[in-house]
Amino acid sequence: MRSGERLTVPPGGHIDVSVLIVVWNQPHLLLRCLKALMAQSDVSFEVVLLDNGSGAASGALFSRLDGFVRLRNNRNLGFLVGCNQAAARASADYLLLLNSDAFVRPGAVANALGALRSAEDVGAVGGRLILPTGRLQEAGSIIWADGTTNGFGRGLDPEDPTVMIRRDVDYCSGAFLMTPRWAWERLGGFDEAYAPAYYEEADYCMRLRQLGLRVVYEPTAAVDHFEFGSEARAGDAVALSERNRAIFVGRHAGALSSFRPRAQAGEARVAPA
Repeated sequence: MRSGERLTVPPGGHIDVSVLIVVWNQPHLLLRCLKALMAQSDVSFEVVLLDNGSGAASGALFSRLDGFVRLRNNRNLGFLVGCNQAAARASADYLLLLNSDAFVRPGAVANALGALRSAEDVGAVGGRLILPTGRLQEAGSIIWADGTTNGFGRGLDPEDPTVMIRRDVDYCSGAFLMTPRWAWERLGGFDEAYAPAYYEEADYCMRLRQLGLRVVYEPTAAVDHFEFGSEARAGDAVALSERNRAIFVGRHAGALSSFRPRAQAGEARVAPA
């Protein structure tokens, strides 16, 4: 960002989507995230930034942002709590959870919104996540009977025909996840038993299904994702995932009994989600 340059949320009347971004340092990733978001010209949105006690470098970036809803914690309370706090300040009928290391491609937000509005029983929409290597991170995700998960299509070419079809899935990553605000409020947002992070979006999608709602993967909502770019320390994801998987299995044991057994190596790429 050039010296003195400012980044401004486009002004507008009615707001379609409240974009919720939880930030903890890594201002270079946040800047790229926001610039990509500002280029979404086909949908009106507000941006709620929840800063989890970032340092001075991030503060310099925040000082050049105009029209954003800015919240701050004095310490890092984690992604999950930050999302709940940001959602409480949202004003639109639809919420988009967006990681600060996720960079939306043109049309992604509007296409996700179109999928969410396509039927009354759609409770959440996720996008096609693409890794910095150019390979696919996920096209929706699979939950196995033991509570473990896989990103559908991980490692494939992101344009592979098998991942270019809108379909119902078990859950979608919270890196890019859109949901109606009424459903979020009905469920009380993310369950803070999973704090600070991991498995909260899988749990949220399971609870949506208990309301009779569907989780949909929308391939035209494409997002470049610097996976684990916002992780606090190397290895945090693995340790927290294992702890939270046990919570998840305990909460959803009945429903998981009807899910498919864990796939053998390689099957997760092509298994129908």
